[in-house]
Amino acid sequence: MKKQELQALINLLDDKDAFVYNAVRKKLLQSESDIISDLENVVSTSENSLLTERAKEIIKQHRLQKSDEDFKEWLQNDKRLLYGAFLIAKYQYPEIVYEDVEDKLNKIVSALRSEINFYLTGLQQIRKINHVLYDVHRFTPDFSNIINPETSFLNKVLENKKSNDVIIAVVYIYISQKLGLPIYGVDFPRNFLLMFKDERSGEALFYINPLNKGAVVTKSDISRFLKNHKIKPKDQFFKPCSNKHIIIRLLKFLMNSYIQKNDTIKTEEIKRILNLFDNA
Repeated sequence: MKKQELQALINLLDDKDAFVYNAVRKKLLQSESDIISDLENVVSTSENSLLTERAKEIIKQHRLQKSDEDFKEWLQNDKRLLYGAFLIAKYQYPEIVYEDVEDKLNKIVSALRSEINFYLTGLQQIRKINHVLYDVHRFTPDFSNIINPETSFLNKVLENKKSNDVIIAVVYIYISQKLGLPIYGVDFPRNFLLMFKDERSGEALFYINPLNKGAVVTKSDISRFLKNHKIKPKDQFFKPCSNKHIIIRLLKFLMNSYIQKNDTIKTEEIKRILNLFDNA
């Protein structure tokens, strides 16, 4: 779309005729041009309340539409765990850049690379990662505000170091796998777990609780927990889960945060994203 055509459409946004407005809105949302900067300029400079209100609504719809496209692409062709978590953050913070997020984590990886070697046992390797993540960088669960949506957004977690169990697991998995360690997510009830897998047998050497400073737990500990809480054991509580499943769990955590805050608009937006996973 040429600049002049775009500006002409924007000038029609305050048309009182609903038919005209809907036609303009549809045309703008179907455009492959970058319409956001022009619409944001309207919002920041115009004193026409109807024009700015409609410009804001189209910006929002355009971003939701772009978010849908990004998640569809991820489900079909990507499925990198960190990028999936990044897309959730980008839904709320559209200006963030993936490379910036990745760079922050790669600095942690670089700091650990000289510490981690294959002469160490798995437990020794995990202790070093735990020290850097929880003691040096001070990642911690936000128990004071467990319904805080910010703990689900990767960029905010890297900034504030306040996290939920799933997002800190995503960080842990990314760093560990970059270091060549066989760490995978486990879809455990109550809080998400990690497992250190013996890649020869495919079984877990041990499990890791990312919500408790990377505390190591055994299969017997897990079985005891399930029994004490009267939860029927399932294979999925002991086996690695897919990146897709981890992102679904993170989205559900975020949706529950919005439900608890009575934010019906955000709740419906996350449901919309989750529906894409149901159909993938």
